Parts: sequence; structure tokens; C-alpha cells
Amino acid sequence: MIAAPAQASGNNIVAFALATSHPVGQKAYRRANPLGNAMVTRACGRYPSPGMAQEAFLTRGGPERDPMGLDPDGDGYACGWDPAPFRNIRG
Repeated sequence: MIAAPAQASGNNIVAFALATSHPVGQKAYRRANPLGNAMVTRACGRYPSPGMAQEAFLTRGGPERDPMGLDPDGDGYACGWDPAPFRNIRG
């Protein structure tokens, strides 16, 4: 398991992206996904974009906790959100 980013707090997705280095899909946090894929799709569908889902996820305890079921694979990235664009700007 990957340790949680030290400086990522609240819902700042840019700070979170820059504080992480693992790729999308690499499990970093423990998850139990009793809801199944249909429920995850529905949960993610409540947000107009993956970025907004990631903000909500971080605000509600992510990446350590996932009470809304937005990160079933445990990579710390909700609903397919990808930190790469923020990391690429940094260089």
C-alpha cells in the first residue's frame, strides 16, 4: 500500500495530484466494494465531471475513506479522475 500524501488535504485536487505519484488504477488504499459496478456508476453519475467527483471525494474523507463509493479500486482517484494533467504542468 502507498502512504497517503502528506500535504494533500481538504478538496484541493491540484495539491493532491502533485502530492501523489502512483498511476491511475494502482491500489493505494483499502477498499471494500460491496455495491458493485452499477452502484459506482450511479454514484459517479451524480457529478458533472471527474474533477468535481474528486473534490467531493477528498472533502468527505478521501483518499483514506470512501463513504460515497467513488473509488472502488482504491487508487485514491474518484470516478476515473486522472492527476496526470496537473503533474505534467509541473514538469
